[in-house]
Amino acid sequence: MKRIFLGWIILLFTQFVQAAGEIEIRIAYPSGMNGQIPVVMERADIAKQYKLDAEYAFFQNGPPMMEALASGNVDAVITSLMPITSFLSKQPGKAVVVAQLGASSHSLMVPKDSPAKSIKDLKGKKVAVSFSTDSHLDLLRLLKESGLNVTKDITLINVPPNELLLSLTQGYSDAIVIRVPQVERAKNQIGARVVYSWPFRFAAIMRTEYLAKNPGALARFIDSLEASVLYTSQNQQKAAGWFAEKLRMDTKTVLEATGQDPIFSATRLDQVNVRITPQFRKTYENWVAASLDSGLIKTPVDINAVFIGQ
Repeated sequence: MKRIFLGWIILLFTQFVQAAGEIEIRIAYPSGMNGQIPVVMERADIAKQYKLDAEYAFFQNGPPMMEALASGNVDAVITSLMPITSFLSKQPGKAVVVAQLGASSHSLMVPKDSPAKSIKDLKGKKVAVSFSTDSHLDLLRLLKESGLNVTKDITLINVPPNELLLSLTQGYSDAIVIRVPQVERAKNQIGARVVYSWPFRFAAIMRTEYLAKNPGALARFIDSLEASVLYTSQNQQKAAGWFAEKLRMDTKTVLEATGQDPIFSATRLDQVNVRITPQFRKTYENWVAASLDSGLIKTPVDINAVFIGQ
């Protein structure tokens, strides 16, 4: 009887805490420009305004971040399409995509003295890229569209994101695929040129088990994301400074990258919408199909389960 009574007390207390708005959430984010939104959320204490008790975890790249999601060590992840696709292919139903968060870009770059003007000019050359990332899939698609054989016509080198620029400057590769804001750094520091660019789309994903236990968390997380986007739009210099500090990069470089994303053009909260749109859903369906076709995933992703509740 005492155990039953104690169980009811704990349940009622949990419901009271959630009603009071003290829902705990652990948010993970990477070093790409998609990390700027959670950094602003933390530094401006925005999650607390929407009754979320948030803890933030910074990761250099996607795989360890998604491993943390799989193990239940984080509840929400700000990321991009490839980490989400790889995760859901291996662990269907374990998480859902809850928000679209704009985009920056990644680019195929060559040294300033390189004669290459297109991907075809890199036939027989070495291209450094981080494998199993958005950049990797986009490069594979471009090679296929350009009629180049990925195993015969070009050599791909797997290089971590934070070592790509070094790979180019030290001559280990003839070209790299690198994301913003490092693209701006490569231009400014060594005069590297962009040969081709792709949009680098961002999204947020949350564990389904966490959402089931915390039914009020999703709406509050969405509200926090939108408020963070607006804050960044209205305070771009400050937001860029905060994120540059995290990346150990100059503020100007981050600010240039921020200005490229239309999501940061809002002047009012009602102009910000991070909820999943039909266009984003279609984009993701095409991404999953390309991931399967290229061999970056082995098992199809159930699109109907990805956006459940949207």
